[in-house]
Amino acid sequence: MRRHPTRADADVRVALDLAASWYVALPSRDLTRRPVPLTLFGRKLVAWRAAAGHPVLLPRACPHMGASLAHGRIVDGLLECPFHGWRFDDSGACVQITGSDRIPAAANRQPYPTIERHGYIWVWYGSPEPMFALPELPALDSAPPYRRLRRADTTTTSVRRVLENTYGPGCLAGLPGARVERPLGSRMLTPADLTSDHGPPIPADACFGAELRWSRHTAAPRLTSALTGGGTHEITLRVDGWPAGQRVSVFTDGVAQYRLLLATTPVAPEHTVRHIAMTVEKTGRIWTDLPCFLTNLIRMTPASRRDPSLLRTMQPGDPPGTYADGVRLFRQYYQSWVDRVLDDT
Repeated sequence: MRRHPTRADADVRVALDLAASWYVALPSRDLTRRPVPLTLFGRKLVAWRAAAGHPVLLPRACPHMGASLAHGRIVDGLLECPFHGWRFDDSGACVQITGSDRIPAAANRQPYPTIERHGYIWVWYGSPEPMFALPELPALDSAPPYRRLRRADTTTTSVRRVLENTYGPGCLAGLPGARVERPLGSRMLTPADLTSDHGPPIPADACFGAELRWSRHTAAPRLTSALTGGGTHEITLRVDGWPAGQRVSVFTDGVAQYRLLLATTPVAPEHTVRHIAMTVEKTGRIWTDLPCFLTNLIRMTPASRRDPSLLRTMQPGDPPGTYADGVRLFRQYYQSWVDRVLDDT
């Protein structure tokens, strides 16, 4: 049963300014045999694993007297309330009330659509059923030859502002020690342009793709120059995004360096967790693979550390400013998915 939205719900929804989309609820490793309390979309939720092991996300308050289901336990694949023992299955239905054969319809909870992939529990926000499938990045799920790195950073800004940074032509040119000798280039891409980079295409209406190029990019760390033999003549960044995340490929002088997944967790208004999962393909030759991985780690680390701290300095909302075409177009695209969010989700 879906509860009726309140004025407070509407206020939070407006403040969140969230697109209908797939978001990271939590890393898979954080959801084991016990219920986990979460705050997502400004709401208190509980995550747990059902009998078959798949994740379930429900409102945290028990419909009986409001006790936190996150303090309960899993019994025979059911989530049991710690207060009076009401039990819920993976559909959110209350299937057992101690001492009663009658279960009122109002006892049922509405679960969020979830899926587990790439080492994360994903949750759909914005409508009772997903409007498109969760994008895939096969390199994150396959066995070697890939080396992986993950990190997560908390920022005091919105999901949209975390994502739109990628589409600004200077997002990598701003790295410490970088030098750009010719104008930065960018162009918009279609899903067909990106299929070979990342995996199955994102549906056309949900995809926002772009390619950005920098000429003569020289990184500051000495190890990078030592390993690569000097500065790179051209860096290409190809982004294949959906409303709440991005699949990114990075090339230097036409050679693929790494692929990464950028995803977001909307905790509350102006409170977002940014997730990055990077993959570097291995050739089996450790004398080249290890330097390649270290080089790309050095290239990515300054930006991944710098961006969250800078995002925390941004004012809420959108102060007057001048925006590059890529950012402006992304904002229009993102807003189109904000407009698809239903009032009763």
